[in-house]
Amino acid sequence: MKLSSRQLRACLPMATLVMLGACGSEPEPQATAPAAPEQAKPAVAAAPKDETANFARAVGDGKPGAAVNIRYEFSSKPTLGVPTELDVVFIPSAGVDSMDAKLGGMEGITLAGTLIANFAPVEAGKPYHHKISVLPDRTGVFYITASVNTQIAGSALNRTFSIPFVVGNVAAQQKPTPPKDDKGESIKSMPAEESSEPKR
Repeated sequence: MKLSSRQLRACLPMATLVMLGACGSEPEPQATAPAAPEQAKPAVAAAPKDETANFARAVGDGKPGAAVNIRYEFSSKPTLGVPTELDVVFIPSAGVDSMDAKLGGMEGITLAGTLIANFAPVEAGKPYHHKISVLPDRTGVFYITASVNTQIAGSALNRTFSIPFVVGNVAAQQKPTPPKDDKGESIKSMPAEESSEPKR
């Protein structure tokens, strides 16, 4: 079928509108915003765990001005004729520059290992471990003495502590002989934690 020129001119605008409508019906692509990077949460520093929290406390000599605390733990219950490891922990107070310790036993027990410990320099509140072996020769109540010499700003301060323990079934009424310090004086049963400042 042939169309006249008038009919062609009439159809052209309609065809143009159809084409434009078809183009406008296509959805325009939407720009995707980039995802914001997740901010890393600052790590919270965990409080240091006290590794000696379950250790027993040594007994001080009753004199003021102790610049060190002593804790201890046996690897197992002391048994007659069986060597047992003893972990002695020295914890200096503020102002302590160095520590020298000497461990001693008594009749009925045998100590093995290095009985002299030196720590320098030291940090206040930090535990310093020293391990020895304890061999009970009989049953009873025993003490291990720890004589500690601390250096504080050029001044020496010496204190003696005792580490008590029991071997076997000991009657409750039995009273052990109290340990003695370097001067031969009996050590009184008082807590090892005392003033951190030396007596001037």
